Amino acid sequence: MRRSMAVALVFLGFVALAFTVVPSHASMSVIRGTVYWYDQYGNLRPLSWAQIIAEGDGGEVVVSTTDGTYVMWVAPGTYNVTASSDPGYLPESHMVTVSDGGSAVVDFQLEPSGKPIPEYPVAIQPVMLAVAALAAAIMIRRRHRAHASRL
Repeated sequence: MRRSMAVALVFLGFVALAFTVVPSHASMSVIRGTVYWYDQYGNLRPLSWAQIIAEGDGGEVVVSTTDGTYVMWVAPGTYNVTASSDPGYLPESHMVTVSDGGSAVVDFQLEPSGKPIPEYPVAIQPVMLAVAALAAAIMIRRRHRAHASRL
């Protein structure tokens, strides 16, 4: 009896939860697409880790790509959609209007900015060089000692 009562209460709880949860994409629109770049051989490839920002009537939506493709749910309206990947590429923007429940495809083709992508700040580079030289000296000394002990 207690078990069936507990099961009934859990079931009623799930039913109540189902009626209180509003679908998150009800009357929303979709903007989707791919961000591309040209590799060193002139091949058009999807660009990973680009950031896409849609600013417009329904507010601002920001997403990032992992494989070059993106999908963003927005309220119906007109948006300025911008793709960027700093510091290596110049940002590109397109205006798009999506209707209620509609879908728009916005693809980007980013051009290189010409700015070098820094690996370390300039002030840290001498420190990194000193640490690398010290680590190399320690490794060489250990190998020399290991070799001498075998003889």
